[in-house]
Amino acid sequence: MANTFSSSLVTDTATKAAITVLQSKLAPIKNFSTDFSSDVVNPLRKLQVGVATSAAAAVTSPTSFESQGTTLTNTAVTMTHYSAQFGLSSAQLNQGFTLERIMAVNLRSLANALVDAALSPINTTTYGAAAYSSAITTATGGVLGNDLITKGLPALWSALKDGTSRNLVLDGSYYSYLLPQSGFSLKPGDGAYGFDSVNFNNRWNGVTGGSDVQLNGTTKTIKGFVASPEALAVASALPYIDPAVAGLLQMSETIEIPDLGLAVQFNVHGSLASRSLQASFDVVFGAAAADGSALKIINA
Repeated sequence: MANTFSSSLVTDTATKAAITVLQSKLAPIKNFSTDFSSDVVNPLRKLQVGVATSAAAAVTSPTSFESQGTTLTNTAVTMTHYSAQFGLSSAQLNQGFTLERIMAVNLRSLANALVDAALSPINTTTYGAAAYSSAITTATGGVLGNDLITKGLPALWSALKDGTSRNLVLDGSYYSYLLPQSGFSLKPGDGAYGFDSVNFNNRWNGVTGGSDVQLNGTTKTIKGFVASPEALAVASALPYIDPAVAGLLQMSETIEIPDLGLAVQFNVHGSLASRSLQASFDVVFGAAAADGSALKIINA
């Protein structure tokens, strides 16, 4: 008798793992201008993402209530198919805890690829020299711990004072100095330190030059940025599957990540070549620089 597995268990486990991993790992991306869709598209297509740059002027004693319109510019985003692939055994398919661990580790791999793609347009040529630069000088914090709060955060906020919003993203080595040290400390998050949001990101591989940016001919390590939504245009969709192939899949489900709006495709198929069950999380994703004045870099 052939082995069977519960499709509802697999789908529920995939949904739980995807929401847990991607909602956290991709949190900084929601601060940008996004066009996340569950539509199916061919990879490498360009999507025009609308970026709101200005609103119509407020009217005094209006005589007409017809909107004068918001200024929107379109930024072309080239998208690429990203896929995290893994094999599954019959035992794993019937054990929710084991299945979730396998999915989670592969979802983290997918999240890393998406973060790399999202941050790849960041460089000092597009966004200018760093608004704040400081190095960690001692293991206990020293200069950075004090400077980041007393000098760095005010400098970053001021550098983007005319932004539509100010969203701070910091490397963990910097973010750690903002963690509460007493009951009077501010907890990083929405509204902390005067920023609209404060997030951390430890993945900078996608930034031009790896984790380094060029500043006046000197290589500096990026440690974060403060940005308004119009700094980057980010788009996603689901990959197209030919009907002839789709009919052979044992499972193909769409999972939408709450708060992000990002949708990923979860596919399961049987491989005749290896006589095993194969699975993958798939998404078509891309990013492009938009308003070069809407992001300020932090480096060490």
